Amino acid sequence: MLKKFAFALIVIPTSLLLLSCNDNTIDSNRNIVQDNDTVEVIFGDQQISLSATNYEELTEEAIRTFEEETSLYEPNRYDRKRWFIRYYIQKHEYNEDWSKQEIFTLSEERYEYEQAWKNYAYEEYSVEVNDEMIDSQAAYNLELYDNNLPPSVSGMSSGLDLSVEEFMMEFDRDYVERSLIWTELMPILLEEYGTEERQDGVYLGRLYEEEVMEYLEKNID
Repeated sequence: MLKKFAFALIVIPTSLLLLSCNDNTIDSNRNIVQDNDTVEVIFGDQQISLSATNYEELTEEAIRTFEEETSLYEPNRYDRKRWFIRYYIQKHEYNEDWSKQEIFTLSEERYEYEQAWKNYAYEEYSVEVNDEMIDSQAAYNLELYDNNLPPSVSGMSSGLDLSVEEFMMEFDRDYVERSLIWTELMPILLEEYGTEERQDGVYLGRLYEEEVMEYLEKNID
């Protein structure tokens, strides 16, 4: 049975990378909402200030650990590796007392949850996005930084031996896809669950998470 996740889900103001920009504008010509009704990611208030070099070193450590413990032929290896790296970094950002095995478990559970999150959006609400939409949004998110990259982005991209553009178009592609799906989902969920008092993204996100968890439990059983 899938456990409730040990990570914190929060709503952030912009591009669904590890850290958010300070740009709270809305571009009506693109499929994005950049305000406090966006979508969930794994990080809360950062407790330890890390430099780009720290992020680079932690990313490299995470990759080495993952490579030592997994088979080259493991199914969906890249996606699982992506989440392992993120949780490995989170452990050090917030002084989490996670063992190596616990990080593997968290990354596995998160991968399964994210797959269910997307599948359920399509199966229940007929919401999906295509590669062209994701590419366009990722390119736009890159423009938003305007050469002012957070240490997490510059450090992780270096640790992965990727350019910043490759990092955002490839490694963080799942975040971009999630934000686009959520933009389509929110009006539907608002119509279903919204009240005059409760119309915020956090409220709707939690209700949708409950639906996804029920969906996951049924599919696991």
